[in-house]
Amino acid sequence: MSNDTNVGNELAEDEFVVQRVAGTKKQDGTRYYLIEWAGYALTENTWEQEHNVYSLPAINRFYVTYRREKHLGKNFDLSDPDKKLLLYNSFDPDTQKHTPTRRTTSDVVQTSITSTTTTTTTTIASKISSSKKTTKLIINPPNRPKKRSRTSLESETNSVMVAKPVKMRNAKDKLPKKTIQAFENLMNTIKASVENKFPVVRTPSQKSVHMFCVQNLKTKVTFINEVDDELPADFIYIDQLKYTAPVQPPDPDFLTGCECTRFADCIDACHDVSAYGDDGRLLISQGTAIYECNQSCECGPRCKNRVVQRGRKIPLQVYKTKDKGWGVRSLQFIPKGTFIEEYIGEVITVEEGDQRGVVYDKLGCSYLFDMDFAQSELPTRYVIDSYSLGNVSRFFNHSCSPNLEVYAVFYDSADNQMHRLAFFAKRDINKDEELCFDYNGRTDVSNAERNEGAARYACHCDASNCRKWIYQ
Repeated sequence: MSNDTNVGNELAEDEFVVQRVAGTKKQDGTRYYLIEWAGYALTENTWEQEHNVYSLPAINRFYVTYRREKHLGKNFDLSDPDKKLLLYNSFDPDTQKHTPTRRTTSDVVQTSITSTTTTTTTTIASKISSSKKTTKLIINPPNRPKKRSRTSLESETNSVMVAKPVKMRNAKDKLPKKTIQAFENLMNTIKASVENKFPVVRTPSQKSVHMFCVQNLKTKVTFINEVDDELPADFIYIDQLKYTAPVQPPDPDFLTGCECTRFADCIDACHDVSAYGDDGRLLISQGTAIYECNQSCECGPRCKNRVVQRGRKIPLQVYKTKDKGWGVRSLQFIPKGTFIEEYIGEVITVEEGDQRGVVYDKLGCSYLFDMDFAQSELPTRYVIDSYSLGNVSRFFNHSCSPNLEVYAVFYDSADNQMHRLAFFAKRDINKDEELCFDYNGRTDVSNAERNEGAARYACHCDASNCRKWIYQ
């Protein structure tokens, strides 16, 4: 549920400008780049994984500079070097040593700025004007980075932006410092608790746009930004629910299964209501739960009643909209009733969700989704939070006239209060059409019931029946 409107001219608190890429190494099969941070001393350099460095031009400049410094010919292969490569006048945090001091004229200018606290802005400006160096030079004293506008950054350089640990972007003046720090620590701990199996990495593009893809997925997810220079949100992509203590995964011992043979049609043989047709598309109306075959059933994985658990088959693209932050569109035509994606994130208690919701309301975003199918009979106990851990569905925007519907799905849980949440096509969806669902839930609930005590956000869906506000 994306409300990532992280726009404006000021750098976000989790964005740091890169002075230059000064080295590269390969460790355990992973490519790293040595980053010199704008406004920080060389001793603050860090090695960052390749998927965290979002500027291909800056990386290319490193290789061009290294080739020039080492007098390497154009035919010398630097496409995937195994040994560590360092530019002159750089600092390696691995060894705590500086590289040899041979420097170019531009290096001298850069060093005089980043290592001298008494240099004035006027003096620096004169050095810049006399230098042929075209990349950005720092005019701040070391270790005191100044927050500057995106406009000035864009005019200075094609800087790399590297996502650092979670920092709250909009709520510093609205929440106590202790709350902010506790939230930051919690989010960073959550992200550190999972392996990043699906890194979001930059992909080569013939156009001057920011393009990325999620690696290692069976069905493609890409990111593209043709609006501004904002990067994909700082989160870890996962494809399975993450259960956070005290929440425990469902116990499979409580599941009961069908006795259909491997080749039987489970849809007709053992279910009173068939959720899917022979084509795998949805037949039931919203408000009815989907009960798929489970691991205790005798049928095999190709059973027609195992749609959601087999995963997404539709290639999707996350893209930057003009006024709604990030959104998602399909890369192909989608027939009505087709399974799109499951809402994936961190499963937490509803009490924990309420606490996080206070922070999210201040941030002006919401990634909490209740497992509330049984709410008419039982209180909601669990919530899915995709703020730090999630999949492509976290970017689905709201619409008052949506083309997606959400269904409760059971296939690994016998607990009515713990179920999956799956998105299906409400109607035929055209290629490149944005995928949206109604954040306000069921249309049979009155506005008075739905809106009481809820946070309110302006709606930008532009539907003819737009309600103007989103209540969460």
